Amino acid sequence: MRCIFLLSLFIMSCANGESKEVEVVSIKAMDSLGPDSTLYFLDKIDNGTATLEELDRARPYFIQSDSLIKTEAKYLMQAGLVLMSGDNGPLYGLNYLIFLTKKFPMHKFAPEALMQLALYFDTTLGDKERSTDFLKSLIDRYPKHELLPSAKSLLELNQSGEQQELETVRTWLNNQ
Repeated sequence: MRCIFLLSLFIMSCANGESKEVEVVSIKAMDSLGPDSTLYFLDKIDNGTATLEELDRARPYFIQSDSLIKTEAKYLMQAGLVLMSGDNGPLYGLNYLIFLTKKFPMHKFAPEALMQLALYFDTTLGDKERSTDFLKSLIDRYPKHELLPSAKSLLELNQSGEQQELETVRTWLNNQ
């Protein structure tokens, strides 16, 4: 379930409408790279055609192509989310998203990366303290971002007790 949630956020985050910062290789050149290359998998993700099997196959390529992945915020976001959602390389994925927020702080994926980090640390690692840190960073750095209401709600949940957390979720569900 968590994987589906992360993948849906990923697809929305990495929509095709973004212009590329650096044109590393043309689509024609990408075709010649074949179905087993980092750029092939990044292109499949970008086009929204990557299957779960292809995402599994992509993980080792994303780890091996560290220097390429770190050249663009979009690559960092794509590879980071794919790696975080699997058993092979979640630490690389976390590092890619953290690196994105530091190297490309003004990129549109930076606040989204902070939100993904907060969600991962909270739900997967059970580390509310680190999750809270990422949420506070998002709120402080991007006070006008569309994720701000969600970040504030999650921060409130992180800082409340278990009973308050249940009540907040109940209230949220009743308002939907």
